[in-house]
Amino acid sequence: MSDPKQCPDVSAQFSSFSHMPAPSMALNQTTHMERMQCSQSSGAQSSVPHHLSLQEFSTFLLPFPPEPLQNSMRRNLSKDSTEYRLRRERNNIAVRKSRDKARRRIQLTQQRALQLQEENHRLQMVIGKLTHELDTLKNVLSQRHIQTTADSMAREKRF
Repeated sequence: MSDPKQCPDVSAQFSSFSHMPAPSMALNQTTHMERMQCSQSSGAQSSVPHHLSLQEFSTFLLPFPPEPLQNSMRRNLSKDSTEYRLRRERNNIAVRKSRDKARRRIQLTQQRALQLQEENHRLQMVIGKLTHELDTLKNVLSQRHIQTTADSMAREKRF
């Protein structure tokens, strides 16, 4: 495989260097001729047309991960310092706020669950009443049909 700095073939870069961050913007400025020369010299055929630049793939790329804080960047604060106490107090407030928010969310979810259970029970009752009404109407219609059939048979016997 060719060096990605020498040959900005998009598919080759992303297939073999998937664990690495996206290439720099300098690679986006290569010309069509440079890409064609690279693909001809490497002998690899790309499934991506050479006229596509890395900028056109930017919507598919993940953002760069944040840089981890190095130990030299972190401040070693004494537990007696005012800055430490201030940070701890702010953190305690944030934790309290987060926990209160979670409690409210759980409470709202439980209330909504109770409302839905009550509505479900009410709808089950409506279904029961409608089913009973349907059965009653079916019986009435079947009795009427039986009566009509019996009357028509009685008239046929008379004639």
